[in-house]
Amino acid sequence: MRIAVVGSRGFGSVHLAAMSRLKDEGFDIEYYTYSSSEQEAKAIAERFGAAGYFTNYDDVLSSKVDAVDLVISHDAHMPMATRALRAGKHVMLEKPIARNMEEAEAIVRAAESSGLKFMVAENYHFDETFNELYRQLPNVGRVHTVIVRDIHYNQPRTWRKVKELMGGGAVIDGGIHMIHVMLNVAGDYSSVCSMVYRTGSVDMEGEDVGVAMFNFRSGARGVYMYGWAFRSAAPAPIIEVYGDKGSIYEDPSSRLFLESRGFRYFARHGDLVVNGSRVEVAKKDMIGEEVRAFADYVDGRRKDNPMPTELELRDLRAVLDIYSSSRC
Repeated sequence: MRIAVVGSRGFGSVHLAAMSRLKDEGFDIEYYTYSSSEQEAKAIAERFGAAGYFTNYDDVLSSKVDAVDLVISHDAHMPMATRALRAGKHVMLEKPIARNMEEAEAIVRAAESSGLKFMVAENYHFDETFNELYRQLPNVGRVHTVIVRDIHYNQPRTWRKVKELMGGGAVIDGGIHMIHVMLNVAGDYSSVCSMVYRTGSVDMEGEDVGVAMFNFRSGARGVYMYGWAFRSAAPAPIIEVYGDKGSIYEDPSSRLFLESRGFRYFARHGDLVVNGSRVEVAKKDMIGEEVRAFADYVDGRRKDNPMPTELELRDLRAVLDIYSSSRC
């Protein structure tokens, strides 16, 4: 597969690092970088061993690449994804799918009418920690409480400071990951109450903290907390699941980091503790697994969408419900 990573700085570099590891392992992938600065596009291409680079999106769409990997600002998701699909390119699009349901549905319609492959790059869907957690759920019996918490310090740059470009703040950006995992564990919810707020310690227009309580149709309850305003935050499990027969939680001390071409990146969350016993999680790179799955989908080796679009629409609706719900 030939793929152009559009948005090669920032998290796009993580995608490129994972692609370079796959290529070094013998996976058949040819990747290209993109930046409006030729000097930057060329330097990134050289660092990650790319086959070439682009500085103009029109050139990407008229090129021989099979697919585009869009790692761009949220406001650009709908226009750039739909343009790519109209140009005959398969699309892998970083989460969230869009800023709102109208934009999301426009992308879905464009993908369906094009007959091309479209996948949202929700890397937590490919994180072996969470996939192992789902397999272990029967061991805790009937789930009554799910706690997800990811609090750290982050000073966003450029477009992430601007609420209009983000479609919100921290919750729709990094926080949607944990929505995805919580809903995979507990299923549909009947109501949510929430608080989203700015602490003033982070330079951004949108919220830097989101806190929510979910009532699930199963009778379970969910506690959600995500934010970028927490300097020197205490290490804590990113997820805890409690049932009538036991518990599962993540061990943050065992998280996996990998390096590719001198670039170090986060590859998966930690091992699990299930009913008091450690369960080691396979050392898989969630970004690499995501890219591999998309390539298999494009090439027809995989028939089903590796990250079902309906799940990403579900996750976006939950984020929007957090934004619109009454305070707890």
